[in-house]
Amino acid sequence: MLDKTVTNPGFHKQFLLERFNSEEKKILNSLSQKWYLTSSGESLKVAQSTYNYFLMKPTQKTSEMFNIEREVVCVLSNYANFEPRSLDFFEQVYRRLPKMRAETVCAILISRADDVEEKVEGLLKADPEHQIIIPITYNEMSGTEATKTLENRIRKHFYSRDLFSFLSPLKKDTYFFGRSNLINEIVSRYQSGEHTSLFGLRKSGKTSIVYAIQRRLESNNDCVVSLDCESPSIHGLRWNELLERLVLQYHKTKSSKVKIDTTGRYDSKNAADSFENDIQKIYNSKKKSSTLFIFDEIERISPKTGSSIHWREHEDFIYFWQTMRGFYQKHPHIFCYMLVGTNPSCIESPTLLNHDNPIYASIPSQYVPPFTSEQVHQMVTKLGDYMGLKFDSLISAKLTEDYGGHPFLIRQACSHINRLAKSERPFFIDKAIYQKAKGEFRKHSRDYLDNDDSSAIRVVS
Repeated sequence: MLDKTVTNPGFHKQFLLERFNSEEKKILNSLSQKWYLTSSGESLKVAQSTYNYFLMKPTQKTSEMFNIEREVVCVLSNYANFEPRSLDFFEQVYRRLPKMRAETVCAILISRADDVEEKVEGLLKADPEHQIIIPITYNEMSGTEATKTLENRIRKHFYSRDLFSFLSPLKKDTYFFGRSNLINEIVSRYQSGEHTSLFGLRKSGKTSIVYAIQRRLESNNDCVVSLDCESPSIHGLRWNELLERLVLQYHKTKSSKVKIDTTGRYDSKNAADSFENDIQKIYNSKKKSSTLFIFDEIERISPKTGSSIHWREHEDFIYFWQTMRGFYQKHPHIFCYMLVGTNPSCIESPTLLNHDNPIYASIPSQYVPPFTSEQVHQMVTKLGDYMGLKFDSLISAKLTEDYGGHPFLIRQACSHINRLAKSERPFFIDKAIYQKAKGEFRKHSRDYLDNDDSSAIRVVS
């Protein structure tokens, strides 16, 4: 008698097997021996190609083996040649599903192309943040050992990928952890019409948090304009030219059709008035909703720390923020701003360059908090499970203590643990492996800590 409290292999009673061709039916019947096929999905188009998808849920053994709990999206690509756009199809499927229904870290691509594994591996190397796509062919899934072949393929692609080794800010939610409260707080302030800031050490996750805030607001159809002040194309501008750039970017992000001609109108005498007129015109041209202006690496356009002399030593910061604050005081419903960086002196100093600081005491100083032991444990166990690495709470606590709850350093330390772990998985991380990996990481840590403000980060010996 079946135990209905666990997932048993087979088909859901509403699964429409008849909508698949005979070869695909054979594949689905094979899968139903080890998986529970929950939804027959539908056919959808990407460009000129049509793909089928269905959903299946792992049984308890598979779930424990690969840390897969929710349904897995499976795409059928009935084309002899692999096209990179078939990976775009997964995004279409996820948009159609309830948010928490399917696994987002992994999905399966069943393709008629014999070289699908090689092609997918090449694409995913170029995009390390992409979810894990398990590639397998129609031929492999039509054999007598289809489910075993699939299990081995999942094992290969889960355990061969280092999910800890990201060096760049995370642009997607897939591997982003531990900051939901902070993001909720910042989004809530924006929705209340308040300015915000976010300061922290280099590699503390500020830019990843900014990307997450953008994703959250854009999913609510809010407008976000983000400036990377580290770019010479930003800090190289004078204050009036930066106002003009902000108007043009706002116009583009809003997809406004109103005609804005900035030519000759943004000299130092007229820039503030032109900015006010143009921002209002763009705001009134579309659905009237507030916008968040994000200034990342704000110290690059601040006194004493600016990358260009006019921000560092001249009054450009004063004039720019006098304009921004003056506009906000008259039109608080049109935009808020968020300042992000390593140095909060631009909002904490009452005077700058012998002038009153226009934004002093108008923006609360918010700092990126370190991860708690619980957040570290959640991150390393979740990612570790996908890679076949088992971390217990004691190792998580050691990671938190030794690296000060700094998520980037913890990820890199875990990447070293992964390199030292045996290829046979699952592999349990013990104290001996941990200490060895910590020693290895200390030798390489200068690669991550060569920033002028990183001396506050200490890798314990």
